[in-house]
Amino acid sequence: MLALQTSSHPKKYFLLCTALTFVSAMTLQCLTKQAFASENTTATTNKQDAKQAHKAAAEKNAANAAGSTESIVVIGQKLGRLQNTNSAITVLRKLDSSEYRSLYDVVNRVPNMIGNAADIPTIRGVTGSGAGGGVFTIMSGSRPRTAVIIDGLPETYAGQRYADSGTWDMEQVSVLRGPQATTQGRNAIGGAITLSSKAPTQFWQAAIRGGYESAGSKGTFAGMLSGPIIKDELAFRITADGVRGNSYIHYPGTNWPFNPREISQTSVRGKLLWTPKAIPKLSVTLMGWHREQQGEYLYTSTAPDLFNYRFDNTNMNTRVTDSSVDEASLRATYQISNALSNQLTYGHVWYDAVFRQSNALGSANTLAHFALKEQNNTVEDRFIYAPAASRLNAVGGLYYFNRDQDIKSDLGVNGPDKERTYAAYVDGTLHLVAGLNLIAGARVEREEQKRDVALSWGKVQSDIGTTMFLPKGGLSYTFTPVTSASFTVRRGYNPGGGAIDWNTGSYYQYNKETVTTYELGGHTELLDRKLNLNTNLFYNDYHSYQDLINYTFVNIPRGRSLGLEAEALYNFTKSFRVFGGLGLLATKITQAPTQYQSVQGQKFSNAPSATLNVGLEKTFKNGLFLGANFNRVGSYAPQIASGQSVISGNYNVLNANIGYTARYYTLRFYIKNLTNEHILYSGQKLWSGVQGQVGQPRAFGFTVDGHI
Repeated sequence: MLALQTSSHPKKYFLLCTALTFVSAMTLQCLTKQAFASENTTATTNKQDAKQAHKAAAEKNAANAAGSTESIVVIGQKLGRLQNTNSAITVLRKLDSSEYRSLYDVVNRVPNMIGNAADIPTIRGVTGSGAGGGVFTIMSGSRPRTAVIIDGLPETYAGQRYADSGTWDMEQVSVLRGPQATTQGRNAIGGAITLSSKAPTQFWQAAIRGGYESAGSKGTFAGMLSGPIIKDELAFRITADGVRGNSYIHYPGTNWPFNPREISQTSVRGKLLWTPKAIPKLSVTLMGWHREQQGEYLYTSTAPDLFNYRFDNTNMNTRVTDSSVDEASLRATYQISNALSNQLTYGHVWYDAVFRQSNALGSANTLAHFALKEQNNTVEDRFIYAPAASRLNAVGGLYYFNRDQDIKSDLGVNGPDKERTYAAYVDGTLHLVAGLNLIAGARVEREEQKRDVALSWGKVQSDIGTTMFLPKGGLSYTFTPVTSASFTVRRGYNPGGGAIDWNTGSYYQYNKETVTTYELGGHTELLDRKLNLNTNLFYNDYHSYQDLINYTFVNIPRGRSLGLEAEALYNFTKSFRVFGGLGLLATKITQAPTQYQSVQGQKFSNAPSATLNVGLEKTFKNGLFLGANFNRVGSYAPQIASGQSVISGNYNVLNANIGYTARYYTLRFYIKNLTNEHILYSGQKLWSGVQGQVGQPRAFGFTVDGHI
């Protein structure tokens, strides 16, 4: 068992380290000849001389002058040095963080993926945040179904929802659809979303941003500085960004004990990259990150007209958040030989969340306070075998995660929760003959949870352990260097837990859920490689599928989903491209529990039958650029077999932008939801009335960037 002592003042320690890093870098900057370069999507980990740095700077400045905007890579079958996913993946690089502020915003670029105002997105009809929500998740400790992983470290459900990471200075966002248990492990039965922040550089970079958005009168700010501390050995990167303003939901009334409309988000991240000359095969990255969020996070409006964007039902309560995440991590990579490397990752996270509840009357019986504290550790040691010309590429590793959580509130939920996860895995591809390859992998994972949470109407006291064997196998065939196909079978799971019956107060347990996925994928490039096409056909067979029915966690014996995804990217020229994606999905409960026969034959929660996205980007030689993106989401029910659900979805959203970029600055104007579409993510009929989580109405905004 790994035991670690942590500082009782992590925020102060983090901010002190950040300040010292910044001051040291600025002092050394004065002593170092400046070599200007702007954003580079690949970290400069190899040793570079001054001439190479100047060349990189010249190339980047030329790209800025040409009006380079977002670059998109959409890959069907991805074989990287770190892992072979062999599943549908959409990779988005150089996302503009004013349009794609958070990972929730990327859903309009990914087929069969839908989002909401402030929750983990749903992939292929599998609700990202898990079967529960709100007090049900807090009570039971139910897990997310979509893993969110940032720089190799997993996010907790609460951490990502209540303290968004943002996309400023991120290298890329990758969305893997379908279970990713072999290499990603826990909480990945529906898929995984990974974010990678940019690495420190051995040449100087700097950027600054200011902006404004009309919906809620929000102001944005951001900055970045990167460069060498010790030439060719030690480099740093420090970034900061934030939002200040108000929600697009209006909260009438003067008796609120807090400002329910306020929005405040801040993120500060520092990274050090050490590539010692004495050990040329070693690379070490040290990162510290603080982010916080205060105010609105539910984005809920009330009847009679949900699209007046008002919360004015005095019988309903709302909540505001005051959440923070502090993270320290270390990643060391050592090239053992030309074929074999080792990567060790360690991270520790401090998470604190406080929620306050009230209604517009400020009634004493509605006032509530909730506090959650968590610390978790992640350790992963990964070996990558990838020789230049070999029949075998493989990755294998050991993984450990622990979480210690404590809940204190006057909402009737109090107590500790402990979770431990141990895993070993291997994944690889073996070339058989001609273009035929064998895909194989497996993960053995042991997860334990000990929960002792007291509720005002019962007690969740559970000690649950689950050991799972999660295999993967398949074949791929390379027809030409640009055309390939694969077929895989893989398994995923999500653990069970314990909860309290809402009506009787008695304790009960619900079982783990599992899925077997069969997926056929293909990739090709046509028309002199200008057209990139990717398709995926999949079938998911679920056993003991978890859902919340009538306030109770229920295991649905059998369910299935069948779907098709197609993505295309066409480059008319180097400066003009169009892209799009289509997702078709059919879900069905094929065997219902005896006491809930009414759900037999129904669709899964949050499972629209179709999604569509189409977009274009154009840059001009004079620095002008423009773009547009259209997203269509079909209708769906937010909850299986619940008379309380309001049919949601069924919306079309059009975003557009235009701007001008020069060598040292960029101006960008954008419109979100140009047609002012009514976006309903989920709706409920409660005793107190109808409420719905609604998307943003039409908003205009601009950003001003400076970069060197």
